[in-house]
Amino acid sequence: MRDLLSSFYSPDPSSTNDASSNHGSLDAIDTTSFDADQYMNLLIRKSNLEALLQRHVEMAAEIKNIDTDLQMLVYENYNKFISATDAIKR
Repeated sequence: MRDLLSSFYSPDPSSTNDASSNHGSLDAIDTTSFDADQYMNLLIRKSNLEALLQRHVEMAAEIKNIDTDLQMLVYENYNKFISATDAIKR
């Protein structure tokens, strides 16, 4: 799971090379040169209302999953910190 989060948050070197080719597509959200305004304009032009609502639901679910994973990692790190502090005290 950490590898998954690490790969999500670290810039992908291959995406910087094709950033210009992906810049005009809806897949550009995963690139380091992501432009939110351009993405939204493209999404609105290419999608109908039903598709936009579906994308909203999908993105909300993704955000919730990422938030849950982040909370779990913070909790794990906090527990490791407490364990390390206890070990140092002994």
